[in-house]
Amino acid sequence: MNNMLNEQTSELEFLEHLAFSLFQSEQFFDSAICYERIIELDPSHAKAYYNLGVVLHDMGQFDYSLLHYEKAKELGYDCSRVNLNIGMHFLKLRDFKNGFECVDLQSGGAWRLGQNFDVNKDRLSDIELWEGQNPQGKNILVYSEQGFGDNIQFSRYLPELSRLSGDVTFLCYDALAPVIRNNHAFDDIDVLDSINEYVIDLDYRVPLMSVPRLIETTFDDIPLAEGYFAKTSNKDWGLSSDRMNVAIAWEATKKDSRRSISLDLIKNLCDNPKINFINIQKDSEHDIDGVVRVGDRIQDFTDTVDILSQCDLLVSTDTAMTHVGGALGVPTHLLLHYSADWRWFTHDMNHSPWYESVSISRQKTPQDWISPINEVKKRFGVLINQ
Repeated sequence: MNNMLNEQTSELEFLEHLAFSLFQSEQFFDSAICYERIIELDPSHAKAYYNLGVVLHDMGQFDYSLLHYEKAKELGYDCSRVNLNIGMHFLKLRDFKNGFECVDLQSGGAWRLGQNFDVNKDRLSDIELWEGQNPQGKNILVYSEQGFGDNIQFSRYLPELSRLSGDVTFLCYDALAPVIRNNHAFDDIDVLDSINEYVIDLDYRVPLMSVPRLIETTFDDIPLAEGYFAKTSNKDWGLSSDRMNVAIAWEATKKDSRRSISLDLIKNLCDNPKINFINIQKDSEHDIDGVVRVGDRIQDFTDTVDILSQCDLLVSTDTAMTHVGGALGVPTHLLLHYSADWRWFTHDMNHSPWYESVSISRQKTPQDWISPINEVKKRFGVLINQ
């Protein structure tokens, strides 16, 4: 009996490592088979149900994914982590009410990525948290959290909140504050880039990512999809006067390789001599024949706004650049990986409801960047011949 148990334990450990490795390499079908075998060996293995739910979600099998999340909770797996993924499930399917409620109220802080949320929660603790109290006539401090792209995307809700309340103050990341402050969409918002600035008479505080839930936004009433950043022309970036200027960005954070494309494939994208391609990757060290590199001249987001304002088109993976292009109303082609974030919704959508100017070219299968790249290259041909 002991030998049998040891053999089963050994197989479970092997399968757990194999399943996770297959998941990381986006071999979702094989990873799912491994997790199913783990459950067959140990029907009470709560984490296996959870992990299988994650894999099924990334495969687009949302109904089955949700069933496995619920089973993981029933078996006692970390409810905060499961609720976060259940929330992502609902958001992916455009159910903002249930989605934001799960991620914001039931995920035990798992929704709060990075340190900024905790830092501000502590140093602003003397200000009452806004949890849906009547905001009319109240002064509310909204503070940044999560990534730059998140802040660009969700800053669209600040004017909505301002219309419901008294004054709204936005405690913004230093890198983004000048851009937000200098756009008319935010004329009624007091934008700060440091809490050391003098702030008085604040009634409530709230993290930015909680605002959509609290103002009860829905998929059907996303505001400012036409854009809310003003174009600028402050610097000479040496762009072409007789060819179409196309900015490119293809590398996301190193922590998420799924959102990055290999240099060889980017070279393939940039092989059209009728287009002036501009590499806007900040601090990029890649030299591509025929591609202008300006990333080392980009000091902050005001520079990013400036160069994209002067380009005809942006092609980017899921990075903050996509949000800048969309907020500017610049025609943007988003090259999207197979298991993309909830904000780009399901595979049947080839446009973004967040930004009217953003069209989406998705991987047809995991790791297949050739299909979306070829799709964009065909669009280049159409644009050149117009």
